[in-house]
Amino acid sequence: MEESNKTISVEEFVRLDLSKYTLVDLREPDEALIGGIPGAVNIPYSQFTARLDAIPRDKPVLLFCHIGEASERIAELLANRGYDAAHLAGGYLAYKWAR
Repeated sequence: MEESNKTISVEEFVRLDLSKYTLVDLREPDEALIGGIPGAVNIPYSQFTARLDAIPRDKPVLLFCHIGEASERIAELLANRGYDAAHLAGGYLAYKWAR
């Protein structure tokens, strides 16, 4: 990722080598039970600020939520704290429909 607080389209996302990113699922646990993206760590939006230290800085961070709104806010928060952060436009729903 070349710039902080970037939006990644689902078309770009499915082509990425996700092993090069920290993938964070911001959905609440009951939402994550519906399905997920392999390799994602679930840190619910409601707990995110308390668990911010759990996000490593050694890789770019890719965030997703249900429809992309919460992940956009958290990507901005992380970018403001010096992270290389991006979010998945359309969230998990976009990923699910693209698969």
